[in-house]
Amino acid sequence: MPRSELFQRIVDGDEIALRDAFRVYGASARELARRVAGHAVADDVVEEVFLLIWSEPERWASPALDVHVLRMTRDLALAVRRRGTTAQLAARELEPFSIMPDTTLPDIVEGIRHDALQRIMLRLPGDRSRLLEDAWFDGLTNNEQELSRALDAIEEALRSGRLDLAEPEAGS
Repeated sequence: MPRSELFQRIVDGDEIALRDAFRVYGASARELARRVAGHAVADDVVEEVFLLIWSEPERWASPALDVHVLRMTRDLALAVRRRGTTAQLAARELEPFSIMPDTTLPDIVEGIRHDALQRIMLRLPGDRSRLLEDAWFDGLTNNEQELSRALDAIEEALRSGRLDLAEPEAGS
């Protein structure tokens, strides 16, 4: 299901859509929270992110749901780590942001095997992996040439088959 449709179902109050969003994005969000704030608080951070999205989806999310989940997770995990507070308290100071999806881009995030993508990104030379993360989360492109090389490396990995797409789930 496209992320924009999943977002709309959450806005419409569909609890199953929230569960589906958690199933699709929860593991990536948890891994990000674990890497930023530590294993002990990762689950609390992810839970708070999904509670915010459920409680006020128009404020905390958009049709670019995958980007919002990961960005909120990163911001909240950083706040928890820097302030030494709980996810619930840090969430009170979290500010929403807006990002509209680029409808010209295919929605392939759910189809990529994230473990394979992480392995490819870890093998990128220099700081290219960080450049990709900055561009993904913040829209920062300090070095356009290196970012272009990093994207080319990911594209080459997709084309060569080193970055496999996930197998479709039964019944999809």
